[in-house]
Amino acid sequence: MYMVLKWFLTNVSGPIIIWYLKKDRKYSYRGIDLLIKKGVFHPGFFFSTKFLLNTIDKENVSGLKLLELGAGSGLISFYFAKKGALVLATDINQKAIEGLEFNKLNLNSNIQILYSDLFSQIPKQAFDIIIVNPPFYPKNPKSQEEMAWFCGAEFEYFYQLFSQICDYLHSNSKVFMSLSEDCNIEKIQAIAFESNFKFSLLQKKRILGELNYIYQIFKS
Repeated sequence: MYMVLKWFLTNVSGPIIIWYLKKDRKYSYRGIDLLIKKGVFHPGFFFSTKFLLNTIDKENVSGLKLLELGAGSGLISFYFAKKGALVLATDINQKAIEGLEFNKLNLNSNIQILYSDLFSQIPKQAFDIIIVNPPFYPKNPKSQEEMAWFCGAEFEYFYQLFSQICDYLHSNSKVFMSLSEDCNIEKIQAIAFESNFKFSLLQKKRILGELNYIYQIFKS
């Protein structure tokens, strides 16, 4: 049954989704009304964003500094800003930045928005919460849009992430990351271990045939 569902999603619904996402689209979830720009990771079709949001929704974020790396549509950033977090949303895709700016005005939100390749443009500071919904397929991206999916042939994204993140943490910071059974979780955890980080599984869930995981990451 699992393989049949995988085949259907890849060969039937996949092309339909690709066609649908060739235009800017409106999307609403949990009271957050967004315009999703063409070429930006769409939380309505790719479920890791909502799974991540719902898993960490129990966190008391009011007054806390929250960083979302690779914010994409901004659903998570806008949602937690509405709950009182002081949010910085970053992305390397210029289309995502344009969408974030548009939605910030439309939602009358106070989030900060920054174009950045991981931490490259973020001034060193300590965040209380860092949220990462990373690219994890081991292939070199050929465009900004593909950076939402591909982490580099040698997992360069994760080497960069874990070598730099310490400069943005304090002793009680929390880091949350979503991953999937489709990625090489053991390799990603090994890269994290080289920088003295370990993973703790918070939740797993099978969504449309794909097993998804939410981890909290700790300094070991």
